[in-house]
Amino acid sequence: MLVSLGEVKVALIGAGSLTFTPSLVKGLMSSNLSKDCSLTVALMDVNPEILDLMYTVSRKIVGALKGEDKVKVERYTDRKPALEGADFVIVTVNVGGVRAAHVDVEIPLRYGIRHTVGDTVGPAGIMRALRHVPVLLDIARDVEDLAPEAYLFDYSNPLTPLSRVVARETKAKGYGLCTGIFGFRNGIADFLGASRESVELYVGGINHLYWATKLNIESEPLYPKIEEIIKGGVQIEGEGAIMLNFYKIYGLLPGPEDRHIAEFFPNLFLTEEAMEKYRIPKFPEGCTADYKTRKPFEEILSSVASGGKSVAELLGFMGMEEEGIGVVRLMESLVLDKPILYPGINVVNKGCVGNLPSWSVVEVPAYTDSTGIHPVRVGDLPKAVAGFTTQRILQYEVTIDAALTGDRNLALQALLLDGYVDGVETAEKLLKDMLQAEKDLLPEYWFPDNATKTS
Repeated sequence: MLVSLGEVKVALIGAGSLTFTPSLVKGLMSSNLSKDCSLTVALMDVNPEILDLMYTVSRKIVGALKGEDKVKVERYTDRKPALEGADFVIVTVNVGGVRAAHVDVEIPLRYGIRHTVGDTVGPAGIMRALRHVPVLLDIARDVEDLAPEAYLFDYSNPLTPLSRVVARETKAKGYGLCTGIFGFRNGIADFLGASRESVELYVGGINHLYWATKLNIESEPLYPKIEEIIKGGVQIEGEGAIMLNFYKIYGLLPGPEDRHIAEFFPNLFLTEEAMEKYRIPKFPEGCTADYKTRKPFEEILSSVASGGKSVAELLGFMGMEEEGIGVVRLMESLVLDKPILYPGINVVNKGCVGNLPSWSVVEVPAYTDSTGIHPVRVGDLPKAVAGFTTQRILQYEVTIDAALTGDRNLALQALLLDGYVDGVETAEKLLKDMLQAEKDLLPEYWFPDNATKTS
């Protein structure tokens, strides 16, 4: 067993997430962990106001689900006491918050560069990495010191480089998790008219661009059924069109969804014409970085905290789904020895995807039980897919080096490898503008003697 069945401590670093924190607490309360163990949930955030809100809401959820005698909720603005004695550390930090996410996409837009998500690739993904890589590394080092046996599960983006820096620079048991894998599975099931739980999905690739290497229902391969649908002349407009077109070209279905896939191929899908053709939404449409989208979530959380609305109304609120259910299932498996196949987890490759670098971080399925997390070998990807994926992996590596050193030339190299800019001068100007705009969110080593010029 990982820990005694008596007590389990879960530390959530970055507890200000509007949807993740309530869904995690709900998931824990609905799990066997809350029935068979004594749980401590340590909420940590640097923003005391949002921390107090989430602490109050979390305690109300625990109370409404009759868990006060088994589940204890704590709050911290300092992560070190939150980490002490933790069995699991979950990271959902968002350096700079929504404001930074908007700056990430607004400045490139002045140069004609569009984003659909902005948290993984493109100039926005690079800037997000420059902000988050040092922070994740600091958290992982604290985990090494204060909870060396803990599992570190990161949900913050860009997930691949963040998972890579933890693996590269520390001995923490770090893994990257993304809710997108469940949306990918569910979308395939809906397209085929199958029940979601019946779809057996194996993927290989990197976060936000992986490929279904095996797709079954009760051991029956689903790719022949997809072929039949294609031969029947199915026409998909909007979501799913990019995925299906890529399947026709590469022979595997990519995921998790069109707006993520599109960002890896800006020349193909991020022109005005292509975005209209494929009905790809622009950032921040349809996500919680949109101020209009955020407002209802903020209002209901505040109302629950003040007693104006019930916990039942919160848990039934559209969009307040159980984002945390995946990590809850993992923790149940590890603590209670309940074997599961987790459909997608970000781990060091070590041959899981045969023709990607062994040292890189890949997203693959994993079997888990009380003995640990055991990634699945899914074989090789098509050569063309392995080619552009390897280039992206190397671009991430350059980005990590830049983030840890403040070397502007490395940051420029990352931008040029990224594929979004149309020239060296554009990249130099864009980098200068973005660094200056986010100066207060970056380590001081980016600005020695207040220098802001690109080298």
